[in-house]
Amino acid sequence: MLDKLLAANFKLSSLMVWIGGAGLIGAAIMVTIDVFLRDVFLVTLGGADEISGYIFAISTAFAFPYAVLHRANVRIDALYIPLPPFVRSILDLVALVGLAVFFFPLTWRSWLMLQDNIGFWTKSITPLQTPIAIPQSLWFAGMVVFCLTVLLVFVVALTRLLRGDLTGVHDIAGVPTLDEEMQSGDGGHAG
Repeated sequence: MLDKLLAANFKLSSLMVWIGGAGLIGAAIMVTIDVFLRDVFLVTLGGADEISGYIFAISTAFAFPYAVLHRANVRIDALYIPLPPFVRSILDLVALVGLAVFFFPLTWRSWLMLQDNIGFWTKSITPLQTPIAIPQSLWFAGMVVFCLTVLLVFVVALTRLLRGDLTGVHDIAGVPTLDEEMQSGDGGHAG
């Protein structure tokens, strides 16, 4: 059951990171066109900066689950690497708890803020007057998927630890070794 959930989460996070990446490319193109039009024709698309800010926030939230599943989150490993595998496994679980302690309340508060913005139909104070709930709901969706991913990775890692599968804990939650980074060819972010 957990393996199926994990596989589905890998697929979802890959899709989300591609969507976020496409959004960033689109934002870069839009800003480039806006700058060109301003410099050459003294006109502007208007709102390129606002829209690119929304896209940046959404794409960042969409990338969080991918980063956790591919063990790309930054951790200081100078003291971690020489420790025994059991201690490293415990630290991997502590790191996941640390993510949860920070992001779960943040996600809850963003839900409360989204509810207010939906209820009051809040708009940005820019010429676009964007209904804030639209980009905020996409950002919130990314945060929810991230929280669920952290929870799933924690449960999988804990299950593996309780079975005594320290290699399995490392494979899902540990800091990638230099050998893993070199073998993966993508900076060591293979899950």
